[in-house]
Amino acid sequence: MHITIPRWAQAVLIPVGIILALWFAKVANHAVFVFLMSTIVALLLNAVVLGMGKLKVPRWVAVPVVYLAFAAIVVVLFIFLGPPLIRQFQRLFDAIPTWLTDLNKNLASVQAWLLNHNIKVNLNLNTTSIVNWLQNQGTKSVGTLFSVGVSLAGMVINIFLTVVVSFYMLIDGKRIFRFVCRMSPGTPDVKERYVRGLQTAFSRFVRGQALLAATVGLACGLAVWVLSWKMVGVWPEGGQYALLFGFWAGVTEVIPYAGPYIGAIPPVIASFFHSPTTALVVIIVYFVIQQLESHVLAPNIVGSSVGVHPLIVIFALLAGAQIGGIVGIIASLPLLALLRHTLQFYQFERSKAPWAADDGIALIPARSGAPPPRRVPSVPVAPPPAAAGSAFYGDSTVSRAAAASATTSPATQTGGPGSGPAPAAGDPDDMDEGQGRSAD
Repeated sequence: MHITIPRWAQAVLIPVGIILALWFAKVANHAVFVFLMSTIVALLLNAVVLGMGKLKVPRWVAVPVVYLAFAAIVVVLFIFLGPPLIRQFQRLFDAIPTWLTDLNKNLASVQAWLLNHNIKVNLNLNTTSIVNWLQNQGTKSVGTLFSVGVSLAGMVINIFLTVVVSFYMLIDGKRIFRFVCRMSPGTPDVKERYVRGLQTAFSRFVRGQALLAATVGLACGLAVWVLSWKMVGVWPEGGQYALLFGFWAGVTEVIPYAGPYIGAIPPVIASFFHSPTTALVVIIVYFVIQQLESHVLAPNIVGSSVGVHPLIVIFALLAGAQIGGIVGIIASLPLLALLRHTLQFYQFERSKAPWAADDGIALIPARSGAPPPRRVPSVPVAPPPAAAGSAFYGDSTVSRAAAASATTSPATQTGGPGSGPAPAAGDPDDMDEGQGRSAD
């Protein structure tokens, strides 16, 4: 479907709408966050609800059942993964002072070697100050890193609101679908295809990213665990942090571009305290996993989910970070995928009509095969008042019918050589006279 954007919308409506949308997202970022998370949860669970609907299960029964099953899965994962993750994190945090002491010994050996070559440099680290900083400020720094700008109570409230809003979205899914269809341009069948495609694009992207994150996290965790095997012997201490590093790699995978590199930083640093060779091996392993993710996993699992220029992706990420922080970064690409679907479904064209023209939005079904409207050159003779307001798409021109009726031959306009001025069209006296001659 072609949509012609009028000149007034290009100059006023679209820029003002973008500015107001960014301002609203900045001011009401908490509400935007809750509704965005609720939409993601609702779209993920809607596929299961529709599947139960095919089994003749009423929607008001399917939605609570799906929510209870989803909550049970979350609780089971928290019970089985929560305590091991906490223990491994605490073990990693407690091992930092020992690692710093070993590093200081290695640096002392390097310093002695440099001193033998007449290079005087102090490489000893004040491990006491570093340990004290980690004990006093480390917990606060980690909390700031993972925080989304809200306190623990606020996070609980956000989770509760997300569950409630997404529950109502699923209950009133058909009503929301009809409302979005009414707000979309086009015929009823075009509206339905657009909204269903919008939902499919969003759900496919979110499910693909979740599956990709789980796959990469599992691969990184297994790689660290394999490096700790006795037959491998690369990093014997790494196995006790395999679950933590794998979970961290899966979480950071949802961050585009920079996520894989952020996920590799903790295991590389931890392995470096064992030996530089071990750190090099871990870097190679993570690099291989990242290449497999980019060239094999992502094209097959996610596909061309966004499919826009990298500069636009970077701008969307920066704008999302400015508006909503980490949540804005995560949400920017799904929204960009929705925008891409809209621009592909509707073929937008800018109107080139004059500013004073009777410009408007023209909807032309793409399947009709009708050619786009063309500008008809205006004639020097002014059209009669009745010809004004002819139907057209885009440019304000005189219609072909009006031009044909307005352009007449000189003989018709003057009534022939030597005759007086022609009577006005539609004169009652001339009409009666003409009827009398036709009667004779």
